[in-house]
Amino acid sequence: MSIRRTLSVLGALIAVLAIVAPALAHEERTVGAYSMEVGFIGEPVYTGQKSGLEFSVFQAAEPVEGLADTLKAQVTFRGTTRDLPVSARAEEPGWYESVFFPTAAGPYTFHIYGTIRETAVDETFTSSPDGFGEVQNQAAGQFPIQYPATGDVARNAQQGATAGGMATIGLVVGGAGLLVALVALGLAFAAQRRT
Repeated sequence: MSIRRTLSVLGALIAVLAIVAPALAHEERTVGAYSMEVGFIGEPVYTGQKSGLEFSVFQAAEPVEGLADTLKAQVTFRGTTRDLPVSARAEEPGWYESVFFPTAAGPYTFHIYGTIRETAVDETFTSSPDGFGEVQNQAAGQFPIQYPATGDVARNAQQGATAGGMATIGLVVGGAGLLVALVALGLAFAAQRRT
């Protein structure tokens, strides 16, 4: 085999892997007669980045369409749950999504429920090393400068606001104490002048 032909085959293989690789990061599961694939949009996902739930439904390699009205979805992170509107992808039959911006790093759980045609669906998918990836801190993907995470900035701002409030209270109490001392000093001075 010539070098040119070997390079062409290798280039084609890399192109195929580039297309297939994002799907490999998803979790696959059989539900009745259907195969589902679930994960984040655009993995790997970093905090503050536009992403969300994406999933596909196929039956014997044929895309199953029209499920945006019969399937519902939720996302859960550390006990907080949010309903997700499901919409079909226009150019990708059998694929559905719900866009959101993950704001905290860690494992997320997707709950998909409803019906696929006549089959009841109630499936839960949690990010893990064996399925789809967890959301990463934004700093993990930043180069050459790493900025603090949005959550850290918000937490520090809240702590600063709390400290500022405490300083204001301290100034008011100190001012009141000074005023009381001045009044007492004035009364003592007035009492001494009378005698």
